[in-house]
Amino acid sequence: PLITMTSISREERDYLYSPSKWSRRLPSDEVVAVHARKLMEATLKAQTKCHVRRELNVEYAGPGSQTLDIYYPDGDRESSDVFIYIHGGYWQFMGTEHSGFMALPFNAHGIIVAAVGYDLAPKATMTLIVGQCRQACVYLRLKFPKSRLFVCGHSAGAHLAACLLATDWSHYGLGGFPFSGAILLSGIYDLTPIQQTYVNDALQLTDEEVMTFSPIKTVKQLSALPTHFSVLLAIGEQESPEFKRQMAEYRKELQPLDLSCSLHELMGDDHFSLTEQMESDNSALNKLILDAMNSSPRL
Repeated sequence: PLITMTSISREERDYLYSPSKWSRRLPSDEVVAVHARKLMEATLKAQTKCHVRRELNVEYAGPGSQTLDIYYPDGDRESSDVFIYIHGGYWQFMGTEHSGFMALPFNAHGIIVAAVGYDLAPKATMTLIVGQCRQACVYLRLKFPKSRLFVCGHSAGAHLAACLLATDWSHYGLGGFPFSGAILLSGIYDLTPIQQTYVNDALQLTDEEVMTFSPIKTVKQLSALPTHFSVLLAIGEQESPEFKRQMAEYRKELQPLDLSCSLHELMGDDHFSLTEQMESDNSALNKLILDAMNSSPRL
């Protein structure tokens, strides 16, 4: 039966939107810290690997702005694919230092990786965060004009990536839609229940932000998507039913559009191991992502 957020207690709502409570491999008070450490260690490995050409702390909106990191493969070409990654952390945790963990395996396939940073709540509002991610993508589109851009996000980052799909890019000086595909991992697509949980203590979402930045409510704005556009939705088996429900409902909203949308539940994975496996070249998720990128047409 459908559970409405107003029909249950705050404690129950918080539990449903606490991914750490649903992992079976570690206690909830450990799994987030272990996750952050693993991603940071893998990112540091990519940053210190002697053969990796990289640009770190690139201020994408001018001096003093937020930054992104770029990891280049050997022999990259001006038309090399660019994989844009937007980190999770419920819009209030983690950063680019946790976001280059997939750079080495993706570089090995000739793909440029760009890890986007953004200001965090409570310092930043949702309006500011979405705006920064848009600025980062404008920077990358102009920097790599001949490349295909694929935007990927995890958790809160998947929400931000989905917001980018519903953006009118003409307002940002771009002549067309910048992306060739999207990879959305264990995302939030409706902010309405988030406004009623502990997550909002720092976010302080306004009603206008909930309406404007809930991807499930802005699907009609995706009409500018290019032909053959693909969206890959993935989630771990050991996830809250609310995360699974949101993903299924977002996919349902996407179905009438002229795009390819696939949904994958990875058995044995939880909210955190889903992305941790991306450090490994032969992981199931990396294979899905690379297959999706390779099948996207070059227009």
